[in-house]
Amino acid sequence: MRFFVLLAGMLFLIRACGPQDIDTILSEKGILPEQVKLITTFEPRTQVVLYQDLTTNNVTPALIQQKMWYSELTNIGGGLHDNPSEPLSSQISGYQKSKGKMIYILYGYLHDADITQVHIRYDPNPASAQVEAAIVEFSDQSSRRLWYAVIQQPIHEMIWDIKGLDDQGHIIYSSLDSEA
Repeated sequence: MRFFVLLAGMLFLIRACGPQDIDTILSEKGILPEQVKLITTFEPRTQVVLYQDLTTNNVTPALIQQKMWYSELTNIGGGLHDNPSEPLSSQISGYQKSKGKMIYILYGYLHDADITQVHIRYDPNPASAQVEAAIVEFSDQSSRRLWYAVIQQPIHEMIWDIKGLDDQGHIIYSSLDSEA
């Protein structure tokens, strides 16, 4: 009988030491639910969180990694300096995982209502190094649209070209053109 009680106690302890739910992880780091703009899973047990940092008032990325026995939240990079006078704003943040693997999070706000797609080219070889960002529309009174992409490919030469396209695929905005 003691064996079963001990076994039940051990199983309960193991269960209690497992990964926490996302809301608990965020609240322990002082991130309130109303600050969270986006939570998305991009690989099993790993989520990207974009939240409004109350100190800087910028949208800031964080990475939640749920391990077998615990969960951890890591802030990655600076926040988005939004410029509503531009067609879109953008920020690139990187995080080095174990064994030198990098995760890049690109994100920003869309200000031009005609932009319906965001394409990102991140390497000189355009065939293999292009990704389409996801666009999130908020249902609150702001009617703001947030775009984001997660890139886990090794990037050998940093060439970022972020393009905003209309619904017919015409380029409205290119970050390389705006730098000139």
